[in-house]
Amino acid sequence: MKKGLVTLMAAVAVGTLGGAARPGGAAPAVSAVARCDGGRPARSDVHGLAVGAGFAGADGGAIRQTTAAGAELIAPPDRGPGIVRHVASRAGVGTAYVRDRKGGDLVVSVTERGVRRYSTHAEASQPALSARGDLVWAERSGLRLVVASGRAPRPIVGPIPGGMTFSPLFASTTTIVVALAPPPTAKVPEDEYLSNLWRYDLRSSRWVQVTHFSGGVDRWTIVRTPFLAPDGSIQFVRMSGRASADRAPRYQLWRLRGNVALRLRTLPGEMYLAGFDGSARLWNIRAGATGAWLIRRERADGSLEDVGCGAVMVDPLDRTDPDKRSGGRTTAIGAASLPESPAGDSILVGDFSSVAAANSASTTIAAAFGSTPSIVDATTQPAVVRPGVWAVLIPIASGADAEAELARFRTAVPTFAGWSWIVSV
Repeated sequence: MKKGLVTLMAAVAVGTLGGAARPGGAAPAVSAVARCDGGRPARSDVHGLAVGAGFAGADGGAIRQTTAAGAELIAPPDRGPGIVRHVASRAGVGTAYVRDRKGGDLVVSVTERGVRRYSTHAEASQPALSARGDLVWAERSGLRLVVASGRAPRPIVGPIPGGMTFSPLFASTTTIVVALAPPPTAKVPEDEYLSNLWRYDLRSSRWVQVTHFSGGVDRWTIVRTPFLAPDGSIQFVRMSGRASADRAPRYQLWRLRGNVALRLRTLPGEMYLAGFDGSARLWNIRAGATGAWLIRRERADGSLEDVGCGAVMVDPLDRTDPDKRSGGRTTAIGAASLPESPAGDSILVGDFSSVAAANSASTTIAAAFGSTPSIVDATTQPAVVRPGVWAVLIPIASGADAEAELARFRTAVPTFAGWSWIVSV
């Protein structure tokens, strides 16, 4: 996967994950796709969402809410078309999420005031709630803000024209911290090569850059999943690497306090903050066998325990972006749709660290699955493969059920069950 904002938060769909199943591991069930619900029906009671109880994430077509009493699936109250992603909960305030649709999206807030829906004109991402119930989300190069007593969102113009904002959060009731990537350049026309955190003061309408990482054509560095920690600081994941190097990116946990960013530690692999449970960090980590997003809690000694499931501020892996199914392609760090022929669903298998490894996998897949795979990389498929690795692409016949084909593939080629995903290219 590439490092792009829209395709996931970034490379996690097919990247290397510490502890993930690799070839030779146990095969998942035939029905296994990147979700945790097991096909169980979702309840329509949204009281827990309205008070921000526990923590929640997108799981299949529902929202999985985990509290001290256990976990349950909740039917999203908007009941609209599209996929659910970016679920934000705030204790005592409520829950917000994005309904990703073809074209403009829908941002939904669920509080004790009721369910409110806000249509957007572009891709919306990562909503957040303040302690007093204000709602903010990222849209194109700026933000949209709805105060608790208001009904309509007001635009906040971002500090970099043509850039891409994502992952806003309320550092206080009057301050928003947001990640921002600069616009594409002639040297890096498609991929996100740099992002930093900025602070916006609602009282003065002033932007200030608060991290100062640098990146370019070869060395890239990006920030992901900032969350407000119990001590008032901002903690986030920093990814970095070299486009010319055939090795996995480096992942680090950082803390921002005031205008000072400090690296806390290097992480063992791809993992993204999912919030806090009291003083304990919550992490989104992809299960290697099924691709489901697990939620794991960090113990005092740094070890992790499973406490839930669902995609929080990462994108769900079992649903194709409606905009990509429509035949348009969203750029990695911009919301403009690029004209191209209609997208078709395919099965992507990877990552592979060399062309030879990808070729070997292609031969195995062709023999077992009866298809004609192709080898792809970031040059040929920049929307779905990150630089420095290779993948195998298997086209799905027009009109075929993509999820059924993925399940059939995983049954036929169990060696690569944990490495396979649906993409639109």
